[in-house]
Parts: sequence; structure tokens; C-alpha cells
Amino acid sequence: MFVSIIIPTFNRYLQLERTIKNLLNLNTNTDAYEVLVIDNGSTDGTKEIVHDFICENSNHNIVYIYDATPGLMTGRHRGAIEAKGDILTFIDDDVQVSPNWLNGIIETMDARKDVDLLTGPNLPLYESYPPNWLNYFWGKVYSGKQCSWLSLLDLGDEPIEIHPNYVWGLNFTIRKNVFFELKGTHPDNIPIEFQIFQGDGETGLTMKAFLKNKKAIYAPKALLYHEIPASRLTIDYFEKRAYYQGVCNSFTQLRLLKQSNNLKSVAKVIPRNKLHKLKKIIKKGFYFLLNNKNTTHNVEPVEVFEFKKSLAKKQQEGFDFHQNVYKNDAVVRDWVHREDFLDYKLPT
Repeated sequence: MFVSIIIPTFNRYLQLERTIKNLLNLNTNTDAYEVLVIDNGSTDGTKEIVHDFICENSNHNIVYIYDATPGLMTGRHRGAIEAKGDILTFIDDDVQVSPNWLNGIIETMDARKDVDLLTGPNLPLYESYPPNWLNYFWGKVYSGKQCSWLSLLDLGDEPIEIHPNYVWGLNFTIRKNVFFELKGTHPDNIPIEFQIFQGDGETGLTMKAFLKNKKAIYAPKALLYHEIPASRLTIDYFEKRAYYQGVCNSFTQLRLLKQSNNLKSVAKVIPRNKLHKLKKIIKKGFYFLLNNKNTTHNVEPVEVFEFKKSLAKKQQEGFDFHQNVYKNDAVVRDWVHREDFLDYKLPT
């Protein structure tokens, strides 16, 4: 089994440097994997940093690819196309993997031929001590907890089968044939000037996986740490994150409604036990559902309650923005309803 580790990156060479250096210390045979860095148009020292690693570590399979087409989806799709491995593992450029992280992926995907997607614990590596209010943004899920606002997931020390939507982009493993069978991800992290073309990213892929009965697993050994800078532990960041999520939710809803036409037609091709969940997804968006599960704290202070109300308002603003653009712009409507985005250029 050969794994292609794909790192999309844009103007974060210091974080990227730490991430690649960390990968070089894996407790795994270097013949078992390659590292593909997909530079999404960086203007900092990204290219130089990666080339230094390539020159200094000739015994490792490190590849640098430049593609300035805007958006995180570029790195994911270009990486998948260029990958030599039969297993694709996407990570962010600001993570620190545990020494046995890759072993956990290889062992699980090799032993479980029925598994199509995999993730592991995504634990925080805080730059500064987190504010007390962050405790109220963790929710209970399966045998553990999650904070989707910061892409953090801890489901305990035992492997468990999970909904594909809990396989998040910072620690995302999928069989290459399944990635292309599902026609890749959707637009994500589109620059602000192209916000109208934002989509639901890897959630679009994992929803397709769910509807096609693809199996996902949580492997405790596939552990990594997500660097959380102080700038993300702020009210301002959470408000921007909520607005962005509202745009994503609109994209998800519009695609599902268009594809289904009506829930009766959906019922013909989707098992009955999944139809109820799909109704909820269409109505509210998966992200909203995640964050409305019981938190790990039973009683919220008034200020936290009010903060969450303001975030719900921001999310609704993002949702309404995208719905309005969709209604009035034929180019956006065509974009939202593309069959897939494997070969794309942003509309001009």
C-alpha cells in the first residue's frame, strides 16, 4: 500500500515548514508514502522552503507543484490527480502529526478493505491559553467530543465506524478510486473577492459518500495536532467563521434540492433510514446540526448564550447572501449545479 500525503498551502510557509519537518520524523518506511505540496499561488517563501526540503531530504518523496487557480479545492484536486498512491491523505499546512499517524492509516486501510474513508483524533495545539467560553463550543458525539469551529475531534481510544461527515479536511484519508468515483470535493476557502463561488468543500464529498453507503472509520492511531493561533480564539474569528459557514450551508441546500427536485423522488434512490436525515440536512445544513447537539456543559452563562445567538445571526446572514446571489445571478446558479469540479476555472 502506497499513500500520497497531499498538503494544499497558500502563503503560510512558516506553518508549512513545521508540518513538513514533522512528517520527516514518521515511524514509517519512506518507500510507503510521498508528500505532495500544492502551492495555491503563494507569494511568500513557500517555494523556497519546499525546495530546500527536497534538496536536503533526497531519500524522501517530496514533490512541489504550483497551481494558482484560486481556492483550496485546487490543491485537493491537483494533488489527487498527481498522486501515485492508491490511498490519498489530505492534511492542512498547520498540523503536527504523531509519529505513528501514518502507520495508523496504513494498518487500518490495509486490514479493513470495506472502509473507504478514515480520520483520527484532531487535537488542539493552542498558541495561547483558550478563553473560558470555548468550553461551550465543544459538543458530545459518539463516545467523545468535537469542536467543529476549530476542526477538533476526539472520539476516544477505540476504532469506531462514523458518519463520513466527521472526516474533516485537516485529517482526511480516502481511497483514490473512491475519490474519483465521487467526483472530488466542492469549492472551498475561495478568496473573499470570489465569495459568491464558495461551496461546501469536503462536506460535499462526504455527503456523496454517505448517500452512496461508503464506510468511514475513526482510527485513534491516526492522531494529529491542529495548530490554533491566538487569532482564532477570538469573537471576531468565530463571527467570520459563522458567516462563511452560512454560505457553505446555502450551497449544500441548493445542490441537494436541485438534485432531488422533491423528497418523493429522493426516496426512490435513497434508503428510507437516510431520508429523514437528508430532510434535516436540506432544512438546516449539517454544520448547524453538529453544533446544536448537547454541549459538554449543561448550563451556559448568559454571555455565551448571547454570543451563540449572534453567531447564528451571522450564519444566517451568510446563508441569505448566497441565496440572494444565487437567485439573481445565472452564472452562480450554473456554478452551484455543476456535475463536478474536477476540472474547473472560476467564472470570470
